[in-house]
Amino acid sequence: MCTTCRWKTGPRRRASEVPVAEHAQRDEGGPEHVFFSPHPDDVALGAYASLLGVPRGIVPTLVTVFSQSCWEFVLPVDPTRALAVTSLRMGEDRRFARAHGADLVHLGFRDTSLRSPPGGPAESEEATAALSVRVREALGEVLAHVSDDAVCYVPLGISSHVDHLLVRDAVRALRGDRGTLVYYEDLPYSAHHPDDEIIDYAWALGLSPRCLDLTALWPAKLRGLSFYASQLEAATLPAVEAHARRLGTGRKLCERVWTVGPRAWGDAP
Repeated sequence: MCTTCRWKTGPRRRASEVPVAEHAQRDEGGPEHVFFSPHPDDVALGAYASLLGVPRGIVPTLVTVFSQSCWEFVLPVDPTRALAVTSLRMGEDRRFARAHGADLVHLGFRDTSLRSPPGGPAESEEATAALSVRVREALGEVLAHVSDDAVCYVPLGISSHVDHLLVRDAVRALRGDRGTLVYYEDLPYSAHHPDDEIIDYAWALGLSPRCLDLTALWPAKLRGLSFYASQLEAATLPAVEAHARRLGTGRKLCERVWTVGPRAWGDAP
């Protein structure tokens, strides 16, 4: 049976999960790679190529921020299902991390299905601002264990989903100019935006694109996504594939990431 232990200012992780700080003691040959996922499936959806591209010998870390949920694709949502849904989602996340040789941190924040369910009143600006402070404090606790040269992956925020923006903006502010910040495209949301909109949005943030060819590894991505079966609607996988084909101009299946400045974190495939 797994136990849950408490970090001083909020983040929670399983006792068997290894803190990022220990990577520097056992990993050599490159910087740490830390993936920040608003919800349990976001890295598998949008940053799978980057996860597979972490150099051999470096243990990636997945940080899932909003790990409490009652969302089951049915309205109205049932908050009494939160314990069962959260347990299911966290189990999926653990199995995904284990299968991909990654360490895992759950921060335990409630997602929008519990804070401001669809069809209910919107979350107030005051509540969002207070949540932003708590999220930043929790992520600051995680990043205190991360080296200055680490590669950190965050959602681009094209969906304008508040959970995604809170994670992106907190990590951006906390990291500043240290290391490399890689922005992965939010899926399946990106699939529903014209590509020009995505490009303009990213350029407004001062970012430059890089496409990662996943054609040969597409079956692996589908297997990776299968770990999150409870979170995938029928339309999700077709939308993700359509976006990948669009990025590959019909000849390849690709993911796209965005960065600022020199791309010292790897050569183009």
